[in-house]
Amino acid sequence: MKTKQALLAAVTEEVRHLQALAERIEASEEPDLRPISELAGLLEARRKALDLGAADVGELCGISPTTYRAIENGTGNPTLRTLEGIGSVLNFRIWIELK
Repeated sequence: MKTKQALLAAVTEEVRHLQALAERIEASEEPDLRPISELAGLLEARRKALDLGAADVGELCGISPTTYRAIENGTGNPTLRTLEGIGSVLNFRIWIELK
């Protein structure tokens, strides 16, 4: 069993990691625009980069873990509101371009 100090050190290190990730994202000059066909893979990569489980993301954005997994697997049919909620958890925004 880890000691209280070891757990606190691990949490502090994770916070540093997340702060560095947030700084890199905020420092980006231009948006990372990709087609919607890449959404499933991007969600998975982003979730893993933040060291979150699929159930964690679902719970944090107010949808069931099953629904989130379906979206991440490319079989779900999310509304824009659902994607905004996921974006608030995974720190991204959805852009729509009309041609």
